Amino acid sequence: MLPERLRFSTFREEFARLNLALDVIDHSGGRPRIDVTYLPLGTVGVCSISTRPVEFIRHKYHLKDSREQFGLNIVEAGPVQFANAGEEHVYNAGSACLVDRGRPLRVFGSRGARVRFVTVQAAALRSLVAQPEDLSGRPVHPGPALRLLHLYLRSLASFKETSSSKLASTVGAHLLDLVAATLGPTAEAANIVAERGVKAAKLQAILAEVAKRSSDPNFDLHHVAGAVGMSRRYVQKLLEGTGKSFTEHLAGCRLERAFAMLTDPHNLHLAIIDIAFAVGFGDVSHFNRSFRRRFGETPSGVRAAAIVRQKSSCAPSQCAGDFR
Repeated sequence: MLPERLRFSTFREEFARLNLALDVIDHSGGRPRIDVTYLPLGTVGVCSISTRPVEFIRHKYHLKDSREQFGLNIVEAGPVQFANAGEEHVYNAGSACLVDRGRPLRVFGSRGARVRFVTVQAAALRSLVAQPEDLSGRPVHPGPALRLLHLYLRSLASFKETSSSKLASTVGAHLLDLVAATLGPTAEAANIVAERGVKAAKLQAILAEVAKRSSDPNFDLHHVAGAVGMSRRYVQKLLEGTGKSFTEHLAGCRLERAFAMLTDPHNLHLAIIDIAFAVGFGDVSHFNRSFRRRFGETPSGVRAAAIVRQKSSCAPSQCAGDFR
């Protein structure tokens, strides 16, 4: 929407507003595209950047108003070259590095890139990790903590900070703990990190796996434990903390999906029995009983109400062919 001469200057202004002043050099052959999302979570920020070939450079003169922060960058599509704190390395998808945002920085994605990163206040990170500045510019050791951090970040795709400032602060604390766990917490902080952020991320990973595979009629506790790399007993223990068992979470996901399918006009050609099987139920009678307990209405009743709403929300000429 912007004239070409204003595009990069506008982009720089927006980044400066997020306390990341920098220069941008286009290497796309005149077809630049940079997609950025930023989510503030108290003292923590989450950012995702997807670009065509481009180079970001943060010079010394960009640092005059910068706050003391560190950024843990996870490369999702690369290769990406990071130069920071006297170190320079090339990172491929799945790898990560820590950058000191109080020092000059150069990031170059020669074939385009997609990077997701977490920014944390230096003082907060130093309370959990000894001398993180010594780790700046270097590759982060891959391991379970980094994988949990990446999964947790992906789970925030639909998160809205405005929904609850308290929730945003809690999620920010979890992310700080996960960054510390990834880098290596001090002995004094290890237990706090494990019981707060890491535990929350493990639970989130379990719930995400249940939601993703709930339509598989053979999916059980053994499968979710294997997928997240935890014992069955530990998975059960984490789920018990939510007040629901694995079976209840699984049934809840299946019922929510069934409700969505029953209220979607595109699924009117499907019989209710087909929907029950599609979401993972093997017994239609059990599905009907569970659905009514959950929503206070039968599946056929929910579908009928959805059809009435759909007909009343559009003109007769538009709807005439929709419900034949």
